[in-house]
Order: sequence, then structure tokens, then C-alpha cells
Amino acid sequence: MLLLQVPVVQAVNIELIDLGTHPIAIGGVKAYETADEESMLEVPVQWGSNARVCVSVRVGFGGMYMNIPIEVKDVQLKARARVTLKPLVETIPCLGAVTISLLEVPTVDLALMLINKMDIMAFPGLNLAVNLGLKMALGSMLIYPNSMSFDIMEGGGVPPPPQGMLLVKVLRGTGLKGTELTSKIDPFVEMTVRDGRVKRTETVSNSTHPEWNEELQFIVDDPDAQSVSVIIKDDDAFNDTIVGVGAVQLSQAMFILNPGTVVPVTVDLYRPEKAGMAKFVGGGVAGSAKGIGKAGLSGGQKVAKVATFGMVGGQNKKNDGNGGKQSSKAPTPDRGTIFMEMLYTPFRAAGKAAAGNTPGAQKSNMTLGMSKKQLSSDHKGLLTVTLIRCIDLEDGGEGEVDPFVELEIDDPAGSKHEVHTSPIIMNEPSPRWNVKYDYIMVSATSTFTATVWDKQGLFNSLLSLKTLLGKKPEGRKRLGFIKIDVADVVENRRITDTWALMDSQQGEIQLKLEWMPLQLADV
Repeated sequence: MLLLQVPVVQAVNIELIDLGTHPIAIGGVKAYETADEESMLEVPVQWGSNARVCVSVRVGFGGMYMNIPIEVKDVQLKARARVTLKPLVETIPCLGAVTISLLEVPTVDLALMLINKMDIMAFPGLNLAVNLGLKMALGSMLIYPNSMSFDIMEGGGVPPPPQGMLLVKVLRGTGLKGTELTSKIDPFVEMTVRDGRVKRTETVSNSTHPEWNEELQFIVDDPDAQSVSVIIKDDDAFNDTIVGVGAVQLSQAMFILNPGTVVPVTVDLYRPEKAGMAKFVGGGVAGSAKGIGKAGLSGGQKVAKVATFGMVGGQNKKNDGNGGKQSSKAPTPDRGTIFMEMLYTPFRAAGKAAAGNTPGAQKSNMTLGMSKKQLSSDHKGLLTVTLIRCIDLEDGGEGEVDPFVELEIDDPAGSKHEVHTSPIIMNEPSPRWNVKYDYIMVSATSTFTATVWDKQGLFNSLLSLKTLLGKKPEGRKRLGFIKIDVADVVENRRITDTWALMDSQQGEIQLKLEWMPLQLADV
């Protein structure tokens, strides 16, 4: 049998669109407070309109056709929408995405006029059929818990998952220079990969050739865009002074191209005022594989230079077009040299993807949905702590307090004991920091401690009880502390709260703790 498909509706011509004079009315907006970084609004919407839309539908069958005028007017709309602004971020436009859902099927009533102004919506059951059709059409798209999301920032403001861990062993420094006022220096190293996530070594007293032999761990999000920032400071009682800066670009670095391999690295240091006019560019490690080991970092290996200096958009010394000579415009590294070893290990994907077919991987990573009792030291991940603020700290009756916070992780599963110290905020009983710190590959059975201190001046230290008893003054006074089981953070994935300080008559601390399960890849 031959079936002929004859179009019925040949054309639709819009003749009039008039939105009328009655605007859409928004009732009382409800705002809900949640534990996440989001703003959730419930918005009732009503529209009793006098809008008119006139169209002409051309209907044809065979060789015959006719125009049918259709008029839609008096649209009555009632709906309840939930608008979620998530995540709220610190950079403009301050929100990553907007999510919209309807809490119930919207109620719609309208007049649908056909030939001779006949309102077909007056027929029994037709209005019910229209609302049923809306429910079927919107149910899988907009009716809660379904929703539609619109990205405001790239990726909806959600950062990509971290790619790997960089283990840096800071070995030693040579030829470090002091300030213009004195040649003495008490150096320590500050390093950064993620913006704002600073890690530092201990201070070596009065040495221009210090030995550190300390290991620092960093999260690598994007090797093509990130670099290791190196800053040498002189530890001073009142203000630490920057004496030299350097950087290692991760892109094309040998330790990135050869994960699981220990690579010796040197970083030449420059004056900070000169480094501000240019960019450090990471060159390749020398082709020789001598001194490269596996599974750990150790000193005494042959060192190959990694970091070279180049102007913005320029090339390294070997390819600068001047026969290998350094351009006269490039600053001279005259602040000493830092010797390091770097080991990069990529992560497996978090969650279910991390488990794969690897034996034991599921046990190590599938912390989602686990209770606190089910967690063990085999479950490891990234703990990110945001120190937001302290509130109404005790001032000891003196009216002044210069607070800072020590953030400490104690991992009973191993020897991991990592401490971060916040900046000191002078004369402020309710200080605000908003700084972030990463604790990498800690176990879910660890304990996190935040201790609030008051940085005491020399006069207060001399008058302290310990000084009167003949002991060395500490130069600080404890204002209180809190302890949090990391397992609580693992169980909830994210905790944002304000805690009352223990061992103190007053004062609170506000923190945000986030957990991401991680597993190092086999390399």
C-alpha cells in the first residue's frame, strides 16, 4: 500500500504580539540557609495578563487550503520556582551557575479564540487536558527534583579535579644574600603551586648556606598553566623580608613528563623588584638521567638545572637568538641558588572511577556514603581547610589582641604531622583571614586541631609568669583551641560551622573543611 504524507499545517503567520500592561508579579521571596556555598531562593510568580497573541494558521489538504485565525489572550499563570545560585565564588561575577526548578506544576488558564471568537477552552475537560499536557512536558525537565542549569562561569564555577601530587624536597641553599643593611640572614623557603596555598620550611639561623632537607607536598591542578613559586625570606621578629625569588614552570618539566621519577632541580634566585618585571620560565632538565632515582627523595645526587629566566614571551638562554648568550635585558640571578628534588605522582580519578579493576582500590577511595565507623586509615584524600575568621577573642583585660592561628593535622596512620600558621592580624579581637590550606594524602582517621594564639610583644613577654619563674618567654599566649575528627568531614564531605574555643572563657572560630578522596596512580 502506498501511503501519501500530505502536510496539513502549511504555515503559521504571527500577526500580533501584545504583552499587555500587566507585569509579572513576584510575591514574597524566601531565602534558605544551607551548609553549601550557595544561595537558595523560593520565588512565587503570578501573571494575570491582558496580553494578546494573534496568529494565522494556513491549513491545506490536497489542492485546497484555508487560513484559520487563532487568538490567545487573558493568560493567567501561577507558579512556584526555586532558584539556586551555586557555587558562590570570590571572583566576579561571584556565582558559577544558576539552577531553576518548579516546585509544582504551574497553573495556566487562558482564552483560545478560533473562528467567530469561539473560546474552545470553555469546552469541558479541555482546560484540564492543557494542564495535564504541561505536567507531562515539564515533569522530566523542570518539576523538582529535576532542574535546568545555566553556567555563568566556565565549568559552572567548579574547579577541575586535581591532576596529581608534587613532592618537593628542599635540600639546601648556597650564596644567599642578606638585605642592604646587613649580610646576616635567617632564611626560610616559602613555596606555592595553588594560588594562596603557601607552604614553608623551618628557619635556619644565621646562615647563607642553609641546609633544610624538608619535604613539602603540593596539589597540581593543571601542569600546563601552573608553576612552582619559590620565595626566600629572612625571618625577622617584626617583619619577614623577601631576599630572593624564583620559579619553576611545570609545563614540559622533566619531573612532569616522567611521573614517579625523582628529578634534581636548582632554582636561581633574583631580586624581587627585578622579578616583578619578568616571568620565570621552566626549561627542560638536562638529557642525562644520572642521579635520577625511584620511590623517594634523597640528597647527594647530581644536579641538573631546571629553572631558567626569560622575559615575558621570550625564550630560554639556549634559544634566545644570541648564540646562547643571555640577553642584556634579562636580570642577573644574584641572590643565590636553591637545590631541590621533585617527584610528581598523578592521581587516579576520585570516587567510583578510582576503583576501576585495581584490587583494594575500592576500599581506598569509596568513602562516599560511608559512616564514621566504616572509615579506616586506608582511606586517604585531600583535606582543604579554609580559615574564615575568629569572633570576640579574649583580650586578657588589656583591650588589645594580635591573633594568629595554628592549623595542625595529626595522622596516627603514619608519621604525618603538618602545621600551618596564619598571618598575624594586629589589634583585632574579631579577625578575618579567608585563607586556605591543603593537607594532602591524609588518612580519614586523622585529627585536626586549630589553636588560636595572641602574639605578645616584648614588654608583655617579659612580664609573663614564665619569665618571672626564670623560664624563657614564648612570645605568645594561647587563647583557645578546637579539635575535629577528620572522619566527620569525610562523612559529610563538607563542614562549614562556627565552634566555641575550648580552654577559653570566650571566643569562637569559623572554619570550612572539605574532603576529596584521592589515590595515587601506580607509576
